Amino acid sequence: MVAEMAQVPPSPEVQQAIQRTLGWLKARFRRHYESKDLLLPDQFTHREFGFMYFQPGLVHRHKSFDDVHGLRTFLAGKPPARDVPAHVYHSSAYYERPDAPTMEEKGWLGADLIFDLDADHIPKSKEMTYEEMLEAVRKKIVQLHDEFLVRDFGFDERSLKIVFSGGRGYHIHVTDPRVWELGSHERREIVDYITGKELDVPGFFRESAFDAKEFRGIVKVKKMVVPPRTVDAGWGGKLARGTVALAERLEVMPAAQAVEFLAGFESVGASGASDLYENLFKARPPTGIRGVDRLRESGNLEVLTDKNRDRLLAVVTQLQQVRVDTFGPLELDGIRARAETDEPVTSDIKRLIRLPSSIHGKTGLEVVPVSRDRLDAFVPLRDAVPSAYGDDPVEARLRAPIKFRLRDETFNLTPGIVTLPEYAAVFAVCRQLATVS
Repeated sequence: MVAEMAQVPPSPEVQQAIQRTLGWLKARFRRHYESKDLLLPDQFTHREFGFMYFQPGLVHRHKSFDDVHGLRTFLAGKPPARDVPAHVYHSSAYYERPDAPTMEEKGWLGADLIFDLDADHIPKSKEMTYEEMLEAVRKKIVQLHDEFLVRDFGFDERSLKIVFSGGRGYHIHVTDPRVWELGSHERREIVDYITGKELDVPGFFRESAFDAKEFRGIVKVKKMVVPPRTVDAGWGGKLARGTVALAERLEVMPAAQAVEFLAGFESVGASGASDLYENLFKARPPTGIRGVDRLRESGNLEVLTDKNRDRLLAVVTQLQQVRVDTFGPLELDGIRARAETDEPVTSDIKRLIRLPSSIHGKTGLEVVPVSRDRLDAFVPLRDAVPSAYGDDPVEARLRAPIKFRLRDETFNLTPGIVTLPEYAAVFAVCRQLATVS
């Protein structure tokens, strides 16, 4: 973080500013950990804890704690801690000996099921502001929670713990005992279902005979395509509900905006977007009824041409999918932790996840548990600013322009010397955009 500013050999003055800033920032983190009512994961004495520090590449793993006092002392950088950490993690797994130096010696007992959703999983996130990215991810985590984990898998909401990551996304911890013993294969199947991997969309639309006539011994059967219903379980119901929701969403948009939205999907394109929009919303003589009216009334996609039906379903499928990350190498913000070479790495059941109530070292924001009821109104840049950060003025030197909104106050700053409230200065420093004077 701050130390990364020094990748180019700094002048003595810059070096002093970096060290001064680093000491100032650690003091704010320490204040948070000394005053915060720390939130501990279930069975925390059976969890491994891991830490990253402000010095690049410095990782401390294979640590466990017997009580909250020991954890608080460690986080505040008091002996025997090395320093105040920039990032704090705990294992999703439960171990007999969480502080053992190898996975084999730890004695794996089971693991929560963790979903990690951040801005990288949102299309066109690079074109969004930080605030816009967080809102897009919040909507997706609602979909993951409501549509998949509760509606489809039937998890009790009390076993689903939603957590703002402090950075660019959210986590969901599934603590239901039924998931603890799931292995990699079973967890991958859950992910494949949620992401709609190899989803057979046409398979949800079946042909049904509705009339038969016999003439000279030949029976002619009329068939119609029966779509899934909005009340159906699983992906069939998602496609049905998603189709109606998308049509209604497009209907209230200005035509040009709706076409532009559709054209943004690779499966539609510019020419296909115009054709699909017209098929949905152009009144048909002599009745004046539009395709969207019949679609809303019956859910039957036969009102569309075959090409437009496929285009619409492709868009709906993409909107209903939730890209989640529960697999991949065991890494702490890009630094791969050491693994024993003779042991298969099944990172989904041995991974580390951010500790709720800790601070994210790249933003200065708190890792905040959020109830489902609170999630709809949760605003990270307002609600995840630690209360330990005050309003006292801090003189800072900005390296680059920055515009952000914290605690309902907007900051639009240009490079140079500026005065910021302490909480905003912490954010700017953690984003590597400022040093304090």
